[in-house]
Amino acid sequence: MSMIPQIAAAASSTASSRSHDLRARRTRQWLQAALIELMKEKSFADIQITELTARAQVSRAAFYLHFRSKEELLLSHVDVIFDEFHAEVSREIARGKGDRKQFSLLLFQYWERYAETLRLVIQAGNPDILLERLKAYLGVMMNELAAKSGKPARDPRLQELIVGYVAGGAYMLLTEWVTQKMSFSAEQMGLLFSALTAPGETFQMPR
Repeated sequence: MSMIPQIAAAASSTASSRSHDLRARRTRQWLQAALIELMKEKSFADIQITELTARAQVSRAAFYLHFRSKEELLLSHVDVIFDEFHAEVSREIARGKGDRKQFSLLLFQYWERYAETLRLVIQAGNPDILLERLKAYLGVMMNELAAKSGKPARDPRLQELIVGYVAGGAYMLLTEWVTQKMSFSAEQMGLLFSALTAPGETFQMPR
């Protein structure tokens, strides 16, 4: 029996899946772009879902297929930036160049690139969105850096405290930096962050 029909069906299914993924990705990107545009025009609290879908030219059903709320939509946009940052840090680690200093510099260089988004997120009045994402991503990357350096794993409870401290410091510096209209360069801020967090990297809880 010829396998051509089965192969053709499998290929068709794969193509259909890819097409669906592409449409879903485009819809999410359109909604993210629409949200950022609207946040430049009015406060986040005043933005309605109907405005978002109209600006993105998608249906309300399409919106709720991807997001439960505008807060989740905003969070997804922040995730895109952190995913790019994480990928860059991972590449640096793989090349043997990743260390605390490089990590700190990249953090501020990325948010300098997305300064407008960072300002809008801060103005949205929901600091947990940025802070929780900082904690999640910084925790993963700090573990990757520690593993690459061959350092022994910390007590998870201690690691959670350190990650919270580092993320809180990063959040404070990033928000103040943007509020002050980036009067210091990304390199200067990265070096400051690196110096301030140095004790947290080497600290071990005394027994």
